[in-house]
Amino acid sequence: MTTFHIVAIDPGELAEVRTTGRDLAGHRVEAVVDLEGGSQLRCCLRRSSPGERLLLIGHAPLAADRPWREVGPVHVHEATCDGYGAPTVVPAWFDDAARVVRAYDGSGAMVHAANRVVEAGSGVADALDAVFEDPAVVEVHVRNLLAQCFVARAVRA
Repeated sequence: MTTFHIVAIDPGELAEVRTTGRDLAGHRVEAVVDLEGGSQLRCCLRRSSPGERLLLIGHAPLAADRPWREVGPVHVHEATCDGYGAPTVVPAWFDDAARVVRAYDGSGAMVHAANRVVEAGSGVADALDAVFEDPAVVEVHVRNLLAQCFVARAVRA
């Protein structure tokens, strides 16, 4: 039984960013062409193809207005895309590299004891299942280990 759902960046937030040219922190977005492909897209949770037009935006995945709320750079499609339509499935590419999973409780405070590093190929889905065994955890952020940039949210189902 799936204990969590994978969530991409909210399409409403992205619509505002695309319309205004500014992210929700007020930073001007940067348009880029991904010549080689492979960028991690937080709008649809896939990797970009060579030549795709992207935006680099600042994004704060934690909604709570707490010191734990961080704004960091992420790539999204420049134009509206289909988003992520399989919330019970962890994208396979999440296992391509080492990840950090950071757990948060309902108030937006980090649950340090539940955080963990997931080595490449070790199963992000299994790690998320284990983190959600802690009843205090309501949200988990999957991040890249080296750069620490946000990849996706997992929320309790």
